[in-house]
Amino acid sequence: MASNGLLRLAAGTILVAWSGQALAQGMNLELNNPGTLSVCVTDANAPMSSVIDGEMQGYEVSFTKDIARRLDLKAEYRLSVFEGIFAAVANHVCDISAGSHSITIPRKEIINFSSPHFVGSYTILTPSDSGIKDEAGLAGKRLGVIAASIQETYANETYKDTQIVPFPDSAALLISLQSGQVDTAFFDGGLAATYVASSQRPLSVVVSIPNDDQPAGIGVAKDRPNLLAAVNKAIADMIEDGTYAKIYKEWVGESVPTLPGPDFMPTR
Repeated sequence: MASNGLLRLAAGTILVAWSGQALAQGMNLELNNPGTLSVCVTDANAPMSSVIDGEMQGYEVSFTKDIARRLDLKAEYRLSVFEGIFAAVANHVCDISAGSHSITIPRKEIINFSSPHFVGSYTILTPSDSGIKDEAGLAGKRLGVIAASIQETYANETYKDTQIVPFPDSAALLISLQSGQVDTAFFDGGLAATYVASSQRPLSVVVSIPNDDQPAGIGVAKDRPNLLAAVNKAIADMIEDGTYAKIYKEWVGESVPTLPGPDFMPTR
């Protein structure tokens, strides 16, 4: 009996060890390709994700690379326009998405989201010589936004006397702002700061709006619960061991915001 008990214990130990190894290798993570974590990102979205020296880099890239490392996977990046990124995840074009996308009620009807991994703001920019000094100056003007973004929703709800003009991505929006096709443009706060510092045509901030109640999360298809659980575990560990703070300081700034917990639920 003792011998049989020891055999059962040994078999159970081997099974647990094998299951842990299988999970680490992506065998139980509902991935498109075992061993690889494919990530949909948007380009020209510094400091979150953009091609720098021929390589995809940024906050979202560093963050998801670390998630992949913790799951013993190799991260692979695929470019997507923001408007199509949720459908790409839902239809398994990629395993996860990291498009700096806020967790909202309508978006949760399409895909699942991880625990929040980023809290930012959004900012309206205008050429410094435009004469637009504040939100009141937006009346009768053209405000460019990224199509399907939270900024587009906010602009349509808030600036009723302003013409809202959607664009496919941040690069196209910046070109239109600099060339005068739009009078103002709505960007994520980090990207707006980059453009203010680097734009050949001087740009000024009209308004910067905190986005504490709509943090961003990693997108995961609704039929991949194991992958969602693994990503959430990785995010919790990154917050706990200081990796989140390190990546935030590297790409965004020294003042690291506290993230909402895994029980966060959007209200809009």
